[in-house]
Amino acid sequence: MNRDIHNIIAREYERKQKVSNDTTQQRKAELYSKIPRLMDIDNQISFIGLKYNRLILSSNGSSFNLLTELEQNIKRLSDEKKEILAANDISMDFFKPQYECDKCGDTGYIIDSSGSQRCSCYKQQIITHLFARSNISHNGNEAFENFNELLYPDEVDQAKYGISVSPRENIGIIKNACLDFIGNIDNPEHKNLFFSGRTGVGKTFLSLCIARELLNQGRTVLYLTAPILFDIITGHKMIAFKDDNYNDDKYQSIFNVELLIIDDLGTETLSDSRYAELLNILNTRQSNSSITTSKTIISTNLGPKKLFELYTERITSRIMGHFDRLVLAGKDIRSLKA
Repeated sequence: MNRDIHNIIAREYERKQKVSNDTTQQRKAELYSKIPRLMDIDNQISFIGLKYNRLILSSNGSSFNLLTELEQNIKRLSDEKKEILAANDISMDFFKPQYECDKCGDTGYIIDSSGSQRCSCYKQQIITHLFARSNISHNGNEAFENFNELLYPDEVDQAKYGISVSPRENIGIIKNACLDFIGNIDNPEHKNLFFSGRTGVGKTFLSLCIARELLNQGRTVLYLTAPILFDIITGHKMIAFKDDNYNDDKYQSIFNVELLIIDDLGTETLSDSRYAELLNILNTRQSNSSITTSKTIISTNLGPKKLFELYTERITSRIMGHFDRLVLAGKDIRSLKA
């Protein structure tokens, strides 16, 4: 399955490059039809360039004057081309292909001094294919510009809401904490986020707002509900037990993605093995954070007391120690909208 996914992604990059090149050629042809002199110049530059390269390859030192003359001709033609484009208010970038990802030029790979590595757009494509049903939609409504603080009550009632300020003031503080989290996504000292609160107060919405901001930055993000998360781990272990060489990108992404969102913690089937799996995820991602970006968001309907009751002390202390706990309060927003 993994090989098939990589083949699909490779074909997708080939398609993107073809579309980009075809579009560039079409734009160039339209420009040539309007300004034929540009096509003459480009053809002459290409011809002189080929002649120049052949001379360099065959040069024995006696063709210096001819090479200089070719260089001068290329410069003269290039200067004329620039003047024509400027006179028609056309940028030199007009002739460059327009890629969906400027970082890798729609190849999926970035080459630098350390060698070739997968671009973030490639990594996100892997996750998108693997978690098509549980990943974040690029066309969703979850964005900070759509976040309406007025849906939260402006009254202060600690007995009713469990907080010392109004739910509206509280959600403003939480929104700022979310934006601060995004701004410090690469800082290993900056804590993860733990959203808690009753159903319908905006925990998932805020998580997806953060996810969308990071996706727009080219970051890798993975959203999973707790039941699906543990089902993936269980499925991986069943196959890996039989096949020592089993390579599961789906499973590895849980540990390697830049932002992992675990939604609805506490709705999964509870067992000692799942406690150990959750602890392994939290410990591994925390350890990875000193090397690479590795942040986690957890949301739950559980309060601190119930969290201590359901999960081991090691898990609870790990959450309390490495996560900022943000308590959302208010009325069920989905009911209000309905």
